Amino acid sequence: MGQDNVLLKKENRIATITINRPDVRNAMGIDERKLLIELARDAGEDSDIRAVIITGAGKAFCSGGDVKTMPERAKKSQVERKRELLKEGAVIIHQLRTMEKPVIAMVNGAAVGMGLSLALGCDIRIASDTARFGAVFSRIGMSTDFGCAYLLTHLAGTARAMELLLTGDIIDAGEAEKIGLVNKVVPHDELEKTTYNLAQKLVKGPPIAYGFIKSLIYKSENMDLLTYLDVEATAQAICSQTKDAMEGVWAFIEKREAEFKGE
Repeated sequence: MGQDNVLLKKENRIATITINRPDVRNAMGIDERKLLIELARDAGEDSDIRAVIITGAGKAFCSGGDVKTMPERAKKSQVERKRELLKEGAVIIHQLRTMEKPVIAMVNGAAVGMGLSLALGCDIRIASDTARFGAVFSRIGMSTDFGCAYLLTHLAGTARAMELLLTGDIIDAGEAEKIGLVNKVVPHDELEKTTYNLAQKLVKGPPIAYGFIKSLIYKSENMDLLTYLDVEATAQAICSQTKDAMEGVWAFIEKREAEFKGE
């Protein structure tokens, strides 16, 4: 396994995971997906880490699955292929969504196929004005993977998701922002600074509350209002008993910045 194909850097309580295959526009094969799972788990379980950034080396975020490995994978039975997808794509997206800390996609270039799914699976997406996005599965006669249809529908709506998935069209960063796929588009040379400024802001926030906020947002997508209100009340009751909540209250009263410790 090429250990250098996916990198993890930890600095200032921020973990940066970089897909490092610029020669193939950061396409990911089985080894890279396994590494991504391993490193995301590391970042998620490290109590010193308060925010996670995912990006790609060079000019692309991730161009999707490594097409060169597809003929070999096609030889597998349906059962074997389904197990593989559940062990890889399902695990990665589940990790990002259930990690009790904010995950930011720093989209520096093309995010297509599985790369689009990976970006959409993050909590926040900051994109370079040179970035491109495409659900290109249908171009090679494939349906989606890594939760793409679900994620795309929830962010862009059914009609637009249907159009993008059926046509396989690639859209630019401005259009992606317009339809809600990214939070912000910035000039390419400002992407890293903008993303890390946001991460540094989030690092100062309350970790326990952040974990509940993420959970509430994603659970709300599939809950009726009354069920959600009950879950929300439980989360609020738990947060109210934390040291961070008391620190937040006193900081507000004393007109100072709170120092949250995740307790």
